[in-house]
Amino acid sequence: MLPVDEFRQQLLEAERILDTDFSFDLAEPAYVCCLELVKDNPTERADFAHLLTSLFLEGRISDEPVAFHMHKLRWPEVREWAQGQLNTMAEPVLHGRPFLKIINAFADDWENAEFYKTFSSGARTG
Repeated sequence: MLPVDEFRQQLLEAERILDTDFSFDLAEPAYVCCLELVKDNPTERADFAHLLTSLFLEGRISDEPVAFHMHKLRWPEVREWAQGQLNTMAEPVLHGRPFLKIINAFADDWENAEFYKTFSSGARTG
């Protein structure tokens, strides 16, 4: 399986878990697998970023997996994409909350970090 296809599969599985079990803990292993894929396949970064944003825009994943990955990866192109989405909205106050949640994940004090083992006790690297 190609890395980008495995990335997609893991994201969709994590979203299924969030939709059915409502558990960050149960979804986190799929996110960690995605992080490993990114680390092991750095030349695929553009494809991973495009997949992450397109699955979100298609409504196949929520803002949470995008925010989780961006809290860890801090890819400026994804932040610029989210900001661009907000900037082109007719009513960003009404419809922009998911994009704000993604942008907020770039901060060191991202509010949802506390729900993940990945971000506890100095686990955050690169």
